[in-house]
Amino acid sequence: MSMDGGGRKFTRERISDQIFEDLRDRILSGALPHGSRLPAERDLAAEFGVSGQTVRESIRALTAMGLVTSKQGSGTFVTAQGDSLTAMSLASVIQLEKLGPTDVLGVLGALLSHAASLAVTRASDADLAELREAAEHVPAADLQETAAHLKHFLQALAAISHNPLLAVLCRFLIDIQVGLALELGTRQPSAWKKATAPLQDDRMAVVAALEARDAARAVQCTQTCHDHMVDLIGKAAQSRSFQLADTEFARLVSQLSAAQKQLLS
Repeated sequence: MSMDGGGRKFTRERISDQIFEDLRDRILSGALPHGSRLPAERDLAAEFGVSGQTVRESIRALTAMGLVTSKQGSGTFVTAQGDSLTAMSLASVIQLEKLGPTDVLGVLGALLSHAASLAVTRASDADLAELREAAEHVPAADLQETAAHLKHFLQALAAISHNPLLAVLCRFLIDIQVGLALELGTRQPSAWKKATAPLQDDRMAVVAALEARDAARAVQCTQTCHDHMVDLIGKAAQSRSFQLADTEFARLVSQLSAAQKQLLS
């Protein structure tokens, strides 16, 4: 058994796991906030009364979880943020359970509808003004620009629920939906353009319902808007010119997770 300077006891069996848990708790509690530097390896080894190798094992585990990032010559820094942790966890579940676009987008639809119901009472007039502006900017001549504006609108809808957990869950799933929409727009430009007008009407209906503070209509309009987008993606996925295979969907999810981790590191 080992005891550190603070009087905490650590058994020799899997002591690296216990050190990992101790450091993880400090990070999640905010004692080691995002951007802060972990103590040097030799200092941690002295604190816990272990070898440098044991400390390195613990740090590798923290790195694998996306809680820290080591920079050559600079040290190890806390990079834990809700988006990166959620992206890694959701991507793992989606791939492990072999979930397809229909399953994933179905969950997003339910979350966005709940966000709309909360926004009716929680969103400020300024929030709704920003949401309207975001919706009005979605149609654009450039495909990438349209996708970026669509992502901004959906994220804004989730954000004005003022429920941080709901918003962070939505953000990764929104990335998936927009990624699929980009695939559609790239492979079937005519179908993308044809769908732009009615989907924009759906988005503006969501904004109008929220501005009226009508909860039932806001939820209904949000679900209708989402269903139309999913239907468009679903029909495209069944066509010969699109054909999004399961492996391609899994690759998209993995890439989005990796991109989120890289963005926030």
